Amino acid sequence: MSNRLRKDAPKEQIQKISSIDEIAKALGVSKSTVSRAISGKGRIGQETREKVLSFIDLHGFKPNLIAKSLAVSRTFNIAVVIPSDAEVQEIPFFQGCLHAISQTITQWDYDVILSITTEHNISSVKRLVRNRKVDGIILTRPLIDDKAISFLKETEVPFLVIGNPGVDTVVQIDSDHITGCRDATEHILRQRFVNHVLLAGNPHHRVNQNRFFGYQSALQKQGIKIGIEISYHDLTKIKKDRFDYPIVVWDISSQTAIDETLHTIMLKKPACLICMDDVIASKTINYLTRHHIRIPQDIRLVSFHDSAAMEHNIPPVSAVHVHIAELGRMAGSTIINMIEGRPFEFVNRLPAEFVVRESSLNFHGD
Repeated sequence: MSNRLRKDAPKEQIQKISSIDEIAKALGVSKSTVSRAISGKGRIGQETREKVLSFIDLHGFKPNLIAKSLAVSRTFNIAVVIPSDAEVQEIPFFQGCLHAISQTITQWDYDVILSITTEHNISSVKRLVRNRKVDGIILTRPLIDDKAISFLKETEVPFLVIGNPGVDTVVQIDSDHITGCRDATEHILRQRFVNHVLLAGNPHHRVNQNRFFGYQSALQKQGIKIGIEISYHDLTKIKKDRFDYPIVVWDISSQTAIDETLHTIMLKKPACLICMDDVIASKTINYLTRHHIRIPQDIRLVSFHDSAAMEHNIPPVSAVHVHIAELGRMAGSTIINMIEGRPFEFVNRLPAEFVVRESSLNFHGD
């Protein structure tokens, strides 16, 4: 046998192989046999497969990705879907997820395709599926009555959700927002800040509903009821006298919405403001700064989502911290397992810890 085929030949004498055709000729088999050995599909004896794979390993052959994709009927692309209405302050979350997903799936020679959707327009997702451009799809923010989830459930394309879609029949990777937000609310109640205001976001976002559920569970445990729960558009329903119960204002999104809400709310001298996410928290801080309202001397502040902006604010903001990179890594490895037929868990929960910082403490540091 020539040095070309001997396993014990010195590395410098082993000839590099650059095509399936060369492998077939060297081993005296057909090109289709080599392709079946590489793909793991089709009828081929175990001994022949091991012979082909051993030869490939010895000669450092790396199948051309296009040829490999044809052999296994895959594109080696995974779509990551993000919402078009993501606020500038939210981008670090999506960037962090995207970076971790990409780092994870490249270990299996997959690439990321980015897809942008809106609440009512998922045409980009439909196009990816219809044109068979991807092998799997990762959704990053589920909605109530989510159109993308409903569509993908009717296809054969593997998909998962970063977030909680509301059912256990959809593969999901999520943080335990309920526990984190419950812990944050209990921290507020321990300091007797019952007269607080929850500034909430879009009620159609599943993550907001989960955070609200955690908030409510803490109130119910203490026998406390929400005094007023309204949309930002119904601020006139709030009386201008002081209050001793929780107030919830939904649909807070823009700086204008924050300004108008706080202009009404601050007249009632609340003890604490709870922001449903760090976007709302950043805009709330903007308002308080412009109106010379000090944190925590004049008002305490808590966010139900953490970010570098919360940690590095002066003073630092107490917030519910989620592990973004771990969410992305788990999503990446899970979608690969789904595509390649390996075991995976349908429901995956990562911890979300409430981090106490200066913004939510009593002025005396209690």
